Amino acid sequence: MNNEELRAQLEHLHGELSQTETVDAHQRDLLKTLENDIQDLLSREQNQPHHYRTLGERLNEAVAHLEASHPQITLLMRRAIDSLAYLGV
Repeated sequence: MNNEELRAQLEHLHGELSQTETVDAHQRDLLKTLENDIQDLLSREQNQPHHYRTLGERLNEAVAHLEASHPQITLLMRRAIDSLAYLGV
């Protein structure tokens, strides 16, 4: 796993997040925050591992809240979490 592969995963996840319909206000806020975090990372020319720490924490939180209602999104989140862990984040 390298930064380019992680970037591709995050782009895919960002696209899915932007199309996801939410059930409640908390989920909507959580997804919007994730979407903004990912967009911020994707807009940087180069990211260091410490840039991903907050994203990793937010992804873990989101998986816990969205697993039942959004299984496809949480699958993509888990893949991103695994990739971040592989990179030592």
